[in-house]
Amino acid sequence: MARHASFKRAAFELSVTPTAVSHQIRQLEDNLGTRLLDRNPRQVLLTPVGADLYEAAAAALKTIGDATRRVRHGAGPAKVTLSANTAFMSQWLVPRLTELQAMLPSVDLRLHASDELVDLRHGEVDIAIRYGPGGYPNANSVKLIDDVFAPVCSPSLGLTDRSALHRAVLLHIDGRRAPRATPDWPRWCATAQVDGLDVATGPRFTDGGHAIQAAIAGHGIVIVSLILVADALAAGLLVQPFAVVLPGDSYHFVRPLDAPDSPAIAALRSWMMKALRPYAA
Repeated sequence: MARHASFKRAAFELSVTPTAVSHQIRQLEDNLGTRLLDRNPRQVLLTPVGADLYEAAAAALKTIGDATRRVRHGAGPAKVTLSANTAFMSQWLVPRLTELQAMLPSVDLRLHASDELVDLRHGEVDIAIRYGPGGYPNANSVKLIDDVFAPVCSPSLGLTDRSALHRAVLLHIDGRRAPRATPDWPRWCATAQVDGLDVATGPRFTDGGHAIQAAIAGHGIVIVSLILVADALAAGLLVQPFAVVLPGDSYHFVRPLDAPDSPAIAALRSWMMKALRPYAA
């Protein structure tokens, strides 16, 4: 309640009704014999006494939480739950699990894939790899790498210059939620100064992974994140025939604001920064 200045928002976080929150605060005020809140029509504010009590309670709860985490981490392998979007998880992180486990044998890593933004305040996720412009509120964030996009295709297509694009099948990925400036064929052609290309034709995919598989199979050329196809490029399954790239957003290593930077989390961040370094533009 003190953090939100709203019965409704506090009730939503606690999964109870606003009336239940108000009732509990009334009981506390009756028990203490003093007002803790100034209730206005548009906002609920702490009284000086309420602010003093809130600061003491918040500090005590943080101390208990920190001690609980230390006990939990000291009871065996450090358990770390990492969340990332499904594309990064399946196409970049999972193929490197053997390397990660060899580098961090004392970390019991739990992987959580979701394209929805995970609320780190609930304590179910220790680390989130977020893709976007940065500036995440109520969180500690470290930028890992800037993303770039470029056309890739199977080497069997034999594309060597931009004029060959006129005989190639263009693959499209629809419904991208990030980056903010969509890396699509019209934007790439404008950047690369390619004129006269029919950018409206070609198969369309709602899943980027399926579009990548189509490109590997030789069905066409697609604009994708070079980080997500790094392994396919290294293995020769895909090639990047043109040097022109489009900027994307960035990957960030994000943890809750009040969570301690444990040795396990610091080691995971260090490994991830080192592992991504070769792909920096």
